Amino acid sequence: MARIEGPPYTGDLAIDLTDQKHLLVDLPPNALKGARGEQEGINPVLDELAHAMPKYGDEAEIHPSAYTRVLDATVGIAVLRKQEEKLLKALEVVRESRGRLENNREEDLSEIGGKAADKGTRGKKPDLLAHFEKTIEYRSRIATKAAATRKKNEEGAEASKGAPSKGTSEDVGG
Repeated sequence: MARIEGPPYTGDLAIDLTDQKHLLVDLPPNALKGARGEQEGINPVLDELAHAMPKYGDEAEIHPSAYTRVLDATVGIAVLRKQEEKLLKALEVVRESRGRLENNREEDLSEIGGKAADKGTRGKKPDLLAHFEKTIEYRSRIATKAAATRKKNEEGAEASKGAPSKGTSEDVGG
């Protein structure tokens, strides 16, 4: 692959959760296993409750604090969703930026190792090879691994040529 370049990120660089601190919890692993999530059709339910609770909540013997918790949670969910979108975008940008840097570093290391190897062998300066030994070896790891995989696949293909194939018409008496 070649060097990867792209435009600078112009989105949010600072994401402050201070105002949401009262909403944030740090649960132990798997604490949300089996937890309920929002279901389709939540908005009509919230609209219904906005009309029904003030008029009929007492008659239904629904404590006002239960509805207040629903309202508070609904506001908190909306606020956290906005922050979550920003955080997900920031995470995406960080991962893409790291990936670009890793790719470009590997490209540069490959170029450096290639030039050193070329100059050391074709340029008849073998003393250079010792100074860039690890870089040259690092550069060739992918090619070495690919060659080993090709060899393994070829050996597997050779072995399967001698074995009877499965599912042919000859196997089923056809």
